[in-house]
Amino acid sequence: MRIDFHCHLFQPIDTKRMQEAGAIIFQEYGFYERMVNNLQNVKSIDTSNIMEKAIFHFRNSKIDKVVLLPVNMKENQDVKKWVEFAPEIFIPFYNPPEKSDNTIDVKEEIKRAITEEGFKGFKIMLTFRKKRLNDQLIYPVLEAAQKFKVPIVMHCGYPPPGTRRNVLTYSNPIYIDEFAGSFPKANIVITHMGYPFTDIAIALAAQYPNIYLDLSNLAYMMPSRLKELLIRANEVIGVHKILYGSDANNPEMIEIAVNYFENIDFLNDKEIEKILGLNAAKLLNL
Repeated sequence: MRIDFHCHLFQPIDTKRMQEAGAIIFQEYGFYERMVNNLQNVKSIDTSNIMEKAIFHFRNSKIDKVVLLPVNMKENQDVKKWVEFAPEIFIPFYNPPEKSDNTIDVKEEIKRAITEEGFKGFKIMLTFRKKRLNDQLIYPVLEAAQKFKVPIVMHCGYPPPGTRRNVLTYSNPIYIDEFAGSFPKANIVITHMGYPFTDIAIALAAQYPNIYLDLSNLAYMMPSRLKELLIRANEVIGVHKILYGSDANNPEMIEIAVNYFENIDFLNDKEIEKILGLNAAKLLNL
């Protein structure tokens, strides 16, 4: 089984137009030129249904299931629509309240999301709200994750290129050290291997049994560096705590991210399949 553990909702925007807009911002950026060149080799389908298009590329990549991560509370409802469209593929995660609000019972909201609405985990975006990961708002989520045995995906490391916020200021995974040991049954996933704080992320995963690392974004942003990071992580923690994630911004990029693993020679087939899905299946109790 192959699982994309880090996928956001795709917007119904034509990929070519997205490239044209991106070229204005990222002209001469290495990652962008490489991405555009790679996309020329990816064949897509002509459809106005973005869900159909996404599923087409997941199937081409032999991805069986996809964790959908909302970036705000509004997207929680949009995630449900994707799950209704293809419940056999999409796995919904929940973005909890991430600002102080006396008008709602946060603990009840979180409990209802898991027990009544069918969400299978949490996506934390506190670092985009100018809050560090040890903010008091995280503790109800940790309690729920431990109680209901669902994972938490926490944004760590650098934000998507073009993000005009000082996200990196708040994104060091070191703040997880404050609570990881107090919630040993709350499984925590550090996104992007915590890059550029990768050594800290690997050290946390070595220290705490409940901390995992995902590879989202790295396969197409910095493929040569990802090789180095995977070798380093394998030396310390093995591959059983590493999760594949695309974090693609258009459906075609799904194939680019998966294709990275087709021609590598520093991991064996068993290790690759663990990263591409078997580790995630175990974490999700599938």
